[in-house]
Amino acid sequence: MNRRQVLGVIVGGVAAACLPSIAVSAQSYDDARDVYAALRGRPDLKLAIGGGDIFVVFAEGSSALDRDRVAAWIQRSAVAVSTYFGRFPVQRVGLLVIGGEGDHVGPATTYGMESSAMRLHVGADASEAKFRNDWVLVHEMVHLALPNVPRRSEWLLEGNATYVEPIARAQAGQITPQEVWRWAVEDMSKGQPGPGDEGLDHTHTWGRTYWGGAMFWLLAEIAIYEKSAGRYRLQDALRAINRASGGNTTYWEVEQVLAAGDAAVRLDVLMALYNDMKDRPVHVDLDHALQQLGISEVDGDIRFDDGAPLAALRRSITAAPPRG
Repeated sequence: MNRRQVLGVIVGGVAAACLPSIAVSAQSYDDARDVYAALRGRPDLKLAIGGGDIFVVFAEGSSALDRDRVAAWIQRSAVAVSTYFGRFPVQRVGLLVIGGEGDHVGPATTYGMESSAMRLHVGADASEAKFRNDWVLVHEMVHLALPNVPRRSEWLLEGNATYVEPIARAQAGQITPQEVWRWAVEDMSKGQPGPGDEGLDHTHTWGRTYWGGAMFWLLAEIAIYEKSAGRYRLQDALRAINRASGGNTTYWEVEQVLAAGDAAVRLDVLMALYNDMKDRPVHVDLDHALQQLGISEVDGDIRFDDGAPLAALRRSITAAPPRG
């Protein structure tokens, strides 16, 4: 399953990445109250990663799952997110794993109500390769890092998870930089405004929510690097937002989120971009941005130009961050 097949829904302030219809267990835990109730029981597994505790509960009917394989998948995803944010984004999260028929990995849903929680659907026939290549769980774990915002601005969170997920996996050595930028080259243009667009806060289509939001964060990445003369990265701003907010159980206005990020990089980049893009359609010159980064696609291959003006930024985005 690739990223172009993802469908987004926002229900009651809950962010979810949903895949096409699959066979799941008899109880799908569609109601968040059922998810939280299940997670109040004794966990089947506890993982301590990046300073956070992950309490895993296998739902009734999940006996056919390879629990070691599922645990390795959760750990690998958590390592990627912890690499990007410098720690696991929340102190603790409950994960409800729901087994079903088939070889699917996902869908998954992240909740930030009474505590951080996640619901994961997994097919009993999912292969090791399926787990290893999965991006859905990392996308959902990125949602743990930022506070909830008003529903009109869900693009800020979905776009952030869409943008950060492949970068986090690359920084952890799980995928190549070419895989990261292939999604930008082939998919990000789906976030451009169409007829009747009224800006990111008022146009809630799939493309604008996920890829329009991702373009916002790409522009922020470039602007922070250029205006700080290479001193800061978007990663610095996002880490600061995570630490100040404590993650997805907090509710902040968008302005508070962006102000925290701007303060960390000593600029007014995020608020300026938001004011520019929230209420009006802004067509992003994506081809130029990718050219400046030294990214192109030739005969299906992603190629890099290390002589491009922003090649150093491109390399740093997917490089493993220094320890300490």
